[in-house]
Amino acid sequence: MLAQLIEAVLPSIIGVMVHKREKLTPKELAAQKSFLTKLGVIQKRKTDEPVIVAMIGLTGSGKSSVAQEFAKHIGGTVIEGDEIRIELRKQGERYDRARALAENIALEVVKQGGNVILDSDFIDAEKRASLREKVKKTKVRLVFVCTYTELDVMIGRAITTNYRNSVDDFFGGASSQWKGGEQSKGAVVKIREMWRRIPHHYRWENKGGGKWVIKNPPCKVLADIDTTDQTKWKEEVRKCADKLL
Repeated sequence: MLAQLIEAVLPSIIGVMVHKREKLTPKELAAQKSFLTKLGVIQKRKTDEPVIVAMIGLTGSGKSSVAQEFAKHIGGTVIEGDEIRIELRKQGERYDRARALAENIALEVVKQGGNVILDSDFIDAEKRASLREKVKKTKVRLVFVCTYTELDVMIGRAITTNYRNSVDDFFGGASSQWKGGEQSKGAVVKIREMWRRIPHHYRWENKGGGKWVIKNPPCKVLADIDTTDQTKWKEEVRKCADKLL
């Protein structure tokens, strides 16, 4: 009951306490413009009404893969939170309002006739509330999708995907005391960030030596998608997309 009350009331509080006082700096505006330019031509939506899908999940949980799959089915544009931070880094700006940039870019994509999949972790109530407040005066349908998998699978993905990617990705350029090289530093930072946020997504069960058990989503979601089996999760995404079409 308390969680439902927070989900209902917090957006209005965020609107008054944050949005009305929020003003992007010139560097933040430049980063926003650069990101929009890189998006290029917006894919037209396949849904009757505009949709924003906001992801919930840890690094390595399959958020990005599910986001890309959703985009194929509903005619959507994926907006990656890490890519926005890269643009801010290029401008020498902090990440404080990366959230605001993502929201602005999402609404701009909707104005251009597209749907949006926000590839970022919306586990935080304030982040969900901010997005709800931004879209409540529009005709956009906002839904949340949660991704999860076994912890060993997530750690393995964090390591292997980093070695397949460029050393210039968000995590590879992040700050760390690790001195083993830029490529491996990206994997180290990913695992560090994953570990830091595990308590938001999992609870510790002190049985049989102890294990992390996934928590229920903090809000109503369109689906909980287990990404361990690629065939199964792709079918689950298709079914979810059908609900939006």
